[in-house]
Amino acid sequence: MVKTSSLVPAALVISAAFTLIIPFRLIQFIGYSIFILICLTFIYAKILAKKIKVDRPVSELKLACKEHVIINFTIKNYSIFPAFICYYSDTAPYLYIFHNENSGIITLRPHEARQIKYKISTQDRGLYPVGPVKIHTSDPLGLFQIELELPCELKITVRPARIKLSTLTYPGFPQGALKIHNPIYEDITMRRSVREYVNGDEVKRINWRLSAKFDRLFTNQYEESYDAPFFVFLNLAEEDYDFRNRSYHSEKAIEIAASIVEASRVKKQRCGFAAYGSDFPYLKPAANQADVILDLLSLIKTVPGKLPYNPEAKFRHQLPAGTMLFVIGPREVENYFLKIEADKEELDTHKLKIERKKAVNGL
Repeated sequence: MVKTSSLVPAALVISAAFTLIIPFRLIQFIGYSIFILICLTFIYAKILAKKIKVDRPVSELKLACKEHVIINFTIKNYSIFPAFICYYSDTAPYLYIFHNENSGIITLRPHEARQIKYKISTQDRGLYPVGPVKIHTSDPLGLFQIELELPCELKITVRPARIKLSTLTYPGFPQGALKIHNPIYEDITMRRSVREYVNGDEVKRINWRLSAKFDRLFTNQYEESYDAPFFVFLNLAEEDYDFRNRSYHSEKAIEIAASIVEASRVKKQRCGFAAYGSDFPYLKPAANQADVILDLLSLIKTVPGKLPYNPEAKFRHQLPAGTMLFVIGPREVENYFLKIEADKEELDTHKLKIERKKAVNGL
């Protein structure tokens, strides 16, 4: 948008007076010159307003609470005219911005692109919009002010803060992604090595091709691995938490749940999720689902009331056999804080008694 300075109407009136009323040619020339200069500066401002663009390399960003990240965008002047003084400001409400570097002053030469970078941090979970970018500039004489609001929005999903918590798994399905030294879980599709035959080796393990080549028996050795699907249940019933520290403890429960879900992704395990919380989400264990669950944990909230059922009894027979059921609620959060205060050993899900028995029935 181009705004006209209050000087422009006065200059036009003077130009008209010089041209139409005063008969002297020199003064009429000055009047015509003022009029032409105003027209040229207006054209300058209109072209500049249409040719300044803003671009972001990404439209979505995901990070954890209290994590620092660099936000960047590019301002480019596509016109043949320079912007001598250009003020910019990137709208980023509810975020902590270091040194207020999301705003400043730059000069843009014709066809010049300037990259702007600034660092932010977040304190709470949630979905935060960044943008639009506001730009203020003008023509060289300052007669026409250019005010632009360019959309180029960025959505920042802030996930629960990362905590130090190890997630233990126990053997479930053979032929998975987790390594284990137990021949019961050998994966015959993944040959690890070949060794010389030892009396007692099974005939089906003999590598006949290699044995024929070297005229002595060789035995195949396979990778030993297993899968242990995860299922995380999160209790966010308000009345189950002590009133004095309800907000802090429920947030810590969400962080513990996020830590277990993140571990499932690292260990390449299927993960499911359910919660007694806002919208009551339920997701069966599935591959590549950890990101979806973490996004849910970024926005989930507590709900009034108490948990009306036993999650272990409710979900144990609904999940695939061998699924690790993790229940997180007030009791588990209390155990977490007690272990933190003791500060004697590394925390894991077994010591916090978060793990429950494996599911026994398959669907």
